[in-house]
Amino acid sequence: MSWNVRGLGDSEKCDVVRDTIASATPSVCCLQETKLHDVPAPKARTFLPPTLANSFHFLGAAGTRGGILTAWNASSLTLESFISRRHTLTTVLVSTITDLRLTITNVYAPSDHRDTNLFLEGLHELAPHIHGPWLLAGDFNLIRAAEEKNSASANNTHITAFNQTIEDLGILELPLLDCLFTWSNLRATPTLARLDRMFVNSAQCTMFPQTALSSLVRPTSDHTPLIVHMSTEIPKASIFRFENAWLHNRQFLPSVLPAWHEAPVLNDAAGYLAGCLKSTRAAAKVWPRRTRAPPAIIPNCKFIVLLFDTLEESRVLSLVERQVRSLCQDRLHLTIKERAAV
Repeated sequence: MSWNVRGLGDSEKCDVVRDTIASATPSVCCLQETKLHDVPAPKARTFLPPTLANSFHFLGAAGTRGGILTAWNASSLTLESFISRRHTLTTVLVSTITDLRLTITNVYAPSDHRDTNLFLEGLHELAPHIHGPWLLAGDFNLIRAAEEKNSASANNTHITAFNQTIEDLGILELPLLDCLFTWSNLRATPTLARLDRMFVNSAQCTMFPQTALSSLVRPTSDHTPLIVHMSTEIPKASIFRFENAWLHNRQFLPSVLPAWHEAPVLNDAAGYLAGCLKSTRAAAKVWPRRTRAPPAIIPNCKFIVLLFDTLEESRVLSLVERQVRSLCQDRLHLTIKERAAV
């Protein structure tokens, strides 16, 4: 998780920040602009949940500006080393149960763009010290294109320099698909911009092929919290599989075949055939979700049949009771056939 909290001096704000972080349950939390010169353990517990409050490293604020803190869950990660720079805090974290080693650079770039070149030079200087998967997260205070700001003002020189630095470092930006901007000046007619980002290197992409970035609700601050989910598992392709068991259900063909005839007619015979197959496949994918029997259907049917068989030993069943038993036997028979055909 990465978030520019815009100051942690107020106790009530710390409560909100701690609750937001706890709700996201991150393994690592990167905070920017804490505006704290020092972070003693009692203070850390006011804005960090218990899972993160005892394992953190920070870069103190300069006057009323800055302040970077990276916290991690000690039950799953340990700190191997760190690098502190004026605008970045880099921590190398190692898994406690696997051989995973991940470098995370927590970024708080200067809002005074007279220091922008110094900040970008610092990223270049940091790169040779990175080995293995690398994640850069934080408030970069720069945009990559004019469209990342809703106002007309955009410094093309800074945009070019930022993009050139990204290219030189060989890093890729994780796409944020659920919002366009991450910062607002919170005025009646707001200025909006995309200032908060996450970047990864090629080693991270290889190690964590399933990585996704999303935003969280902003309960305080003028910046939107970001959270990245990283997994070493390669996602499986969604492949349609036709089940032979469907053919044992009398409702299947009447429900699916109309889709074949509803496919758009084309002059191209091959295209028309492909359209018919595509429409029928879509209908076949929907049908089992609507008609799938509940998991307990077999034991329930067996129970009802056994119940009426037992009752029949002591008295004559009514017409309704015999019909219910017959329906349960038919449903039991069909369900067993369907399972056997899978």
